Amino acid sequence: MKVPPLIIGAVLLFWGIETENILIGVVLCLLLEGSNLVTTRYTLSEEDFIKVADLTSLIFLGSVALVLINYKPVGFLRITAGWLPLILSPLIVAQLYSTSDKIVIGTRLGKKKKFHAHKPVDFRFYYLTICIFAAATGNSRSLWFYPILGLFLTWFLYHNRGRSFSPRVFIVFIGASLGLGYTFNAGMEIAQRQVMEKSRHFWRDYYRDHNSDPYKSHVNFGETGRLKASGEIIMRVGAPFVPPLFKEANYSVFAGGNWLGSQGKFEFFAPLDETTWDIIAPPHKDGRTIGVEYNLPKEKGLLPYPHGGYRLKSKTIFEMEGNSNGVVKVLDGASVISYDLLYHPEMQSKKDLPAARNLTIPETEKYALQEVVGQIEISGLSAGDKIAALKKYFQKDFSYSLGFLDKGDYDTPLGNFLLKRKSGFCEYYATATALLLRLYDIPSRYVVGYAVIEKSWLEKKYVVRKRHAHAWAEAFVDHQWVVVDTTPADWMEKDMEKTSGFEGIQDLFSLLRHQYRLFRIGSGSDNTLIFSIIVIVLTSFLVLRIYRRMKIKQAERGKDIVKRRSFDRITSPFTPILDLLSQSDVVRVENESIVDWVTRIQPWNDFDRDEFENLYRLHLQMRFDPDGLGVEQTERLRQGSEKHLRTLCHSTTTEA
Repeated sequence: MKVPPLIIGAVLLFWGIETENILIGVVLCLLLEGSNLVTTRYTLSEEDFIKVADLTSLIFLGSVALVLINYKPVGFLRITAGWLPLILSPLIVAQLYSTSDKIVIGTRLGKKKKFHAHKPVDFRFYYLTICIFAAATGNSRSLWFYPILGLFLTWFLYHNRGRSFSPRVFIVFIGASLGLGYTFNAGMEIAQRQVMEKSRHFWRDYYRDHNSDPYKSHVNFGETGRLKASGEIIMRVGAPFVPPLFKEANYSVFAGGNWLGSQGKFEFFAPLDETTWDIIAPPHKDGRTIGVEYNLPKEKGLLPYPHGGYRLKSKTIFEMEGNSNGVVKVLDGASVISYDLLYHPEMQSKKDLPAARNLTIPETEKYALQEVVGQIEISGLSAGDKIAALKKYFQKDFSYSLGFLDKGDYDTPLGNFLLKRKSGFCEYYATATALLLRLYDIPSRYVVGYAVIEKSWLEKKYVVRKRHAHAWAEAFVDHQWVVVDTTPADWMEKDMEKTSGFEGIQDLFSLLRHQYRLFRIGSGSDNTLIFSIIVIVLTSFLVLRIYRRMKIKQAERGKDIVKRRSFDRITSPFTPILDLLSQSDVVRVENESIVDWVTRIQPWNDFDRDEFENLYRLHLQMRFDPDGLGVEQTERLRQGSEKHLRTLCHSTTTEA
């Protein structure tokens, strides 16, 4: 495939505009298209090409590492592909500025002496294709993207079209193809919207990983079971003493197997200064301080914090809001937020009071709840003693498991859990506890968050993993909300049974990645500049090494040229005649035969034109024919040449 001049530079400019890397696109364009203006070329050996390929491989691996450290895996392919024009630039530069029209791609990495190399290839076509795909990763959604892409395609195909097709026919066919392509693309976009609309629920798990829904939670979708299988660290807590539970959200109404929030209005938290917010209005009690580092991939979401948290300080959180139920949402923050939280177990917002919904029980659940209440002796007990009796009941006959429960022979899954199976995960215990408290006329609500139970020997901090996601109930007793967690205490040990044997290694890499993210966020540096500097330094180092080798090769090449020029001249008996004719002032015109030229130089008497022309042909045959002349032909050439040379010399002497 032939690559038209200037098209690579044009596509690089297009890539720079689409990906907002205009400066890099312009520099690459000038560098590559400058090869059409610079006449100097360098002799690169196969080993030099291998070094360029190895350098490019190292740059690519470094780029992959930077992308994995700085971005979520979901964007890995798009981001890496977007930088390929810069990453692969050493290969195309080596080809365009070398004496070869192809490049050898191979490697010495991992080998001491030998290297593996592919056949030479013209990398220009592949680089052009890569640049076009890289431009598409910018996802600018510009209306000009497809027309410009069509222009490049037409430009390339026109230079590679068969000569049997006239330009007019080519334009008609390429125009029709581009039109059909645009129609198909528009249809695919519509179809994509429809598919995304129909499959929204498949993404529910992804969003649940990072943000609890402040308005709705589901007991029977197995969300907690899925989280329990993951050992990924999402939060780190540093303090001598840490509260065991961090709340994210709470819910008041249970209906149809779902917990629904109060949908209270969120209000903006006005900062006390640039880094401090009050979660609970003053006055405050003297509390303890804990330091928290929490992954916030979407840079917004619910804030986990312990019961009684009242003041927060952070340089990585910029805006927050909260509602009257104590749910706090980060509106704008870094991808990893670090905050110091002051808390006191007795602190509570004066606005966080129960309502009628905190005593509501679904009719479909009452039969099972009343049967359980009949098994517990609670008459005459205080609210605190009723809670203690509930905890004792669940500790006696119930067990922990991650199995999914259906309704079985009962009206609801909760009835099956309470009356038959008596085994489930934390969501079932929290739901049953909250509803049983309401039968005792104790206002309650359902709470989701995380258990802070594991201290890392590696980090010397408490670490919270996805499997530490937890649910419990809160009861309003003595004018404040208190935690009521009836999940069997061995739930942590049973979750640990699913721990991977490689979790220690994963924790090490997680710590390294986390520390780098903290450094990047704290320094405010842009890794694009660092990446560019690394590429430039490594490329310059390799170019210097190759240039030193090329100077040696150029010197050797010069010696070869001198040596070739010292070869002996191939002559024949006819050569003296040509040398004598060349001294004449009569210049041989273009396309003039040698016989006509000789006739113009000197009119000869009895000049045999045919014989002279045959002798000239024998002279050319002797010089250029690999088989040379036979003995008879050589003798005829010698005798004829001597005859005409004497005649020519005699005519010249007479004239003088």
